[in-house]
Amino acid sequence: MKKYLTLFENARESKILPNVVVSIIIFFLMIFIGQIIGGILTGLAALVFLPKNDLNYFNNLIEVSENPTLMILTFLFPILLCFLWVKLVEKRKISSLGLKRKGFFTKFIKGFGIGILLFSMVTLLMYIFGIISLEQGITTGIRFLPSILLLLPGWIIQSSMEEILTRGWLMNIVGARHKPIIGFIVSSLIFSFLHLLNPGIGVLSIVNIILIGITFGLHVIYTQDLWGACGIHAAWNFSQANLFGFSVSGLDVTQNSLIRFLSSGPDFLTGGQFGPEASIFSTLVILISITVLSLKIKNSIVK
Repeated sequence: MKKYLTLFENARESKILPNVVVSIIIFFLMIFIGQIIGGILTGLAALVFLPKNDLNYFNNLIEVSENPTLMILTFLFPILLCFLWVKLVEKRKISSLGLKRKGFFTKFIKGFGIGILLFSMVTLLMYIFGIISLEQGITTGIRFLPSILLLLPGWIIQSSMEEILTRGWLMNIVGARHKPIIGFIVSSLIFSFLHLLNPGIGVLSIVNIILIGITFGLHVIYTQDLWGACGIHAAWNFSQANLFGFSVSGLDVTQNSLIRFLSSGPDFLTGGQFGPEASIFSTLVILISITVLSLKIKNSIVK
């Protein structure tokens, strides 16, 4: 069991261990201040690169998800603030968050493959049960491939930001101050809280986001690193938007996808405006993932 507590032990080496309330406040300040800095730079970049005579000029300033450079700027600075906090305030290594350099690329790619597999399972189930039908095949969508690949770095930074702050920092710092299970639960709930203002949010979407947060948390605990979770999260979002053409957590983030499906049926099957993440099919796939990870951890402890 001790090998699954390494990241919590790393966090205990911090010069300060704030309680759960203060930790949550610091967490949101990192995101808020970081995104303000990123937003300012996004605006400056837009002022430089967007045409001034564009009638949609000010709308384009905030269309971050359509521009990988602006998307990266928006989500990069919360990561940098977290790193500065860990290094300068807590006086510990950034690698103690679960970001060791050794084998990081292999771990990320493995996680990315798992993420694509998981969401492909959701899509396949929806297709088998007649909830979605093909609108645009891969032959048509292949022309979008260059722009799809350009968006991938943005998804990687966005997903990594959430994982580094939620599972890398918050879960472990709260778990170190209190108990690991408290850090685990708090991080999953806060992860869900980040999506509460998204369009189409409902009971099932909230439940599923909590469950996917639990999945990411279990993966971090099982592997004792963040790279895999960052890969799974990035691939989960990338698959929804750019492989299959769905909304991502209620956000219609791009019109370019390799394949595009049309949905029909009740919201608990299609996910409604929120997208397939609010579908019962996502619930099923996520619960299977949680079961597999839980059994892996349990069997490893028994051995």
